[in-house]
Amino acid sequence: MIDSLLLANQQAIHTAGQGYGPDSCRIMADGYPPAACGNVFLAIHQGSTTSLMDNALDEYFAVTLTLTMRVSIPVDRVGDQLLAQRLAKNIGMNRRINWLATFLHMNWEVIGIANNLLIELFPEADVIHGFAEPLRYRNSELPSFVGGEWFASAPEAEDVGLKAEIRFEDARRLQAIEEYV
Repeated sequence: MIDSLLLANQQAIHTAGQGYGPDSCRIMADGYPPAACGNVFLAIHQGSTTSLMDNALDEYFAVTLTLTMRVSIPVDRVGDQLLAQRLAKNIGMNRRINWLATFLHMNWEVIGIANNLLIELFPEADVIHGFAEPLRYRNSELPSFVGGEWFASAPEAEDVGLKAEIRFEDARRLQAIEEYV
């Protein structure tokens, strides 16, 4: 079930017109970017899944996005150059985080895509129990510096970047427990 939710978020982000294409936004096992990522990379990875009901599946899914931006300027200029950029044409880290939080929070279109993907992923199923509620933005961490190890380089490499996790929770899926005789 989580697969359809991850794929739906990826598809929605790719088509939103913010420059996140297949090379800069992918589903990953964790938040680390691939070694050959460009200046900006968005990793989509699954969070925890819980169910709060005994007599049915009342599942709540979480998805985490990890935004990475390479730092190609002197580190002492990161503030206004990468975090809080003053020029409208350049999109800084804080603005990207805000866009992602706003775009995916309670996005019913993403849930529609996820439910359609469930049908594609499970064509043999008689009944598809889809998602009933979308993801909700919960929090994001402060952007922090990362070194070469983040980019799969040697730890002493001069690669430097910023990264921040953006967390979404509570995409709800309900499924009755069927009795088998």
